[in-house]
Amino acid sequence: MPCWRLVRIAYLELLQRILLFVALLLASPAYADSPNPASDLVNAGIAADLGTTAIGLGLGAAEMNPLGFLVIPLKLIAKANIDKIEDQNERRFQTAQFTGIQFGAAAANICTIALASPPAAALCFLGGMMLGYGKVMAIPTTDDCMNRHMNQMQEAVDTGRVYRVDLATCTGRFVDPLPVYAAGASLEEQH
Repeated sequence: MPCWRLVRIAYLELLQRILLFVALLLASPAYADSPNPASDLVNAGIAADLGTTAIGLGLGAAEMNPLGFLVIPLKLIAKANIDKIEDQNERRFQTAQFTGIQFGAAAANICTIALASPPAAALCFLGGMMLGYGKVMAIPTTDDCMNRHMNQMQEAVDTGRVYRVDLATCTGRFVDPLPVYAAGASLEEQH
């Protein structure tokens, strides 16, 4: 066996191991209880892309990305730069686009492994991209969440109650019961 072939095999085995390691590192925080579900989706998408790439390499597929190993730090740099965007709506939009590409690449990898059909892989890419994009865009921004709970917060102010909003899940609840005097006053007004 020629020397260059042995080097190529060693390179692919190393690439496969690195991709699996990075995929596992990124996937673990995506399934933890996190205050940033959009960031978790990005991590899950990156992990899915890298993990399915590693599986494909392990099955003998060739890496088509000319960047090779460089794609890993580039993905992490892109995610870090997106996280720095100040405007909530712009950050969500950029996160959705990036996540869509990651999910699309993972879906294309799966279809390539399973079907070995470039047209099917292209359709899978589009489907995965739409899924990742849609999941991120469904996560409300802080402003969206606060607007969603504005009526309950106003009710809390009007009745002297406390209403708390969990921005990570965009859920809200009254944390104290309706004061007895307020409930009694409304009963007296009815009679």
